[in-house]
Amino acid sequence: MRLRVKDFTTKVGSGVTPRGGAETYLEQGIPLFRSQNVYDNGFLMDDIAYISEEVDESMSGTRVKPGDVLLNITGASIGRCFYTSDSFERGNVNQHVCIIRPKRNITSPSFLHYCIISNEGQEQINLSQTGANREGLSVEDIKGFSFDIPSLSVQQKMVDYLDEKTSAIDTQVELLEKKKDAYARLKKAMINRAVTRGLDEHVKLKDSGENHIGFIPEAWEIRRLKEISTIGSGTTPSTKQESYYNNGTHPWINTGCVQDCAIITPADYITDKAILECKGLSYYPKETILLAMYGGGTIGNVGILRIDAAINQACCAINLNRKVADPEYYFYLLLSMKSWIISRGFGGTQVNLSQGQIANFTVCVPPYEEQQSIAEYLDKKSTKIDAAIANIDKQTDALKRLKRSLINEVITGQRAV
Repeated sequence: MRLRVKDFTTKVGSGVTPRGGAETYLEQGIPLFRSQNVYDNGFLMDDIAYISEEVDESMSGTRVKPGDVLLNITGASIGRCFYTSDSFERGNVNQHVCIIRPKRNITSPSFLHYCIISNEGQEQINLSQTGANREGLSVEDIKGFSFDIPSLSVQQKMVDYLDEKTSAIDTQVELLEKKKDAYARLKKAMINRAVTRGLDEHVKLKDSGENHIGFIPEAWEIRRLKEISTIGSGTTPSTKQESYYNNGTHPWINTGCVQDCAIITPADYITDKAILECKGLSYYPKETILLAMYGGGTIGNVGILRIDAAINQACCAINLNRKVADPEYYFYLLLSMKSWIISRGFGGTQVNLSQGQIANFTVCVPPYEEQQSIAEYLDKKSTKIDAAIANIDKQTDALKRLKRSLINEVITGQRAV
């Protein structure tokens, strides 16, 4: 029987942000579910917010009860969904999460959860995100979603089958993710050791005098970046000037392009006019290293240009003296220093680095030929590890597609259980 959500629920509604916002959150109390806590396979409680009894009382209309289905209705996580167990005690939601309370004599929370995360459910969510509602679902949208609702006994058979099969898939995905993390740690350790100790395991070491570097081979030196390179940055041509971008031919890079790897694809292309008229817009050659000075989630990221390009003001360009410094080696060195570099940032809401700071970073300076040998070694080893990680990603994606296909086939009756 095809039913709309409003036909088999007693409540469909979202919460609100408590008056006072995050300042009202406590270290313990009544859980407040936000979008970052709701995932398709459960609730992530690591960073759950808590509110007081008084705040909960002021939000009494959005209290979460056992058997409620919680659905993310805004932002990048829209459509993620899970349900509370029958043993659930207390909770509330903010405005980014919708409570869907099914009539238990018509449908079970677990079955409704599978309906919503199935392809059919997600397609209805996607179709509702048009125009002003883009990346947002209204209560009326959700009430209008419809699903085929079989008898409770059939629902239970479907849920039991899917629980067993999806659990097995989730276990495989978890094992692959652990394997991927192990490869990532191996790569990081390999790079850190090679760029600070070299490739000779028996070389004599000395104290570099820098805590973030530690011991280095006796033949190596420590210098500031400005002693072996020129430091610069760029700017963003006004987006109001179409003549700066239309039919542009010059690659232009922003921090979104700086992702701890070689930079091949620009963020945009700019024109000769932009190059001539925009003060501070500099052109940098291939093999220039870029370091993200600020930007959401990008600060400390490193990249190496494989194209001649202009850059924006959030990128620091490190143009190395090729007589003493190999760009490939310094790409790996700065990558190994990433955590330390980020810790040098300053500012409140947005952490920043400055060109002056970066210019004064102390770095290892091995003999030039040794730099090249280290870079070649790391290129070969990293390529193998990256290929293994890429293979794991393919396997993981295939398992996730299998899981979604399985859910959809069962929910739509294409697969008998």
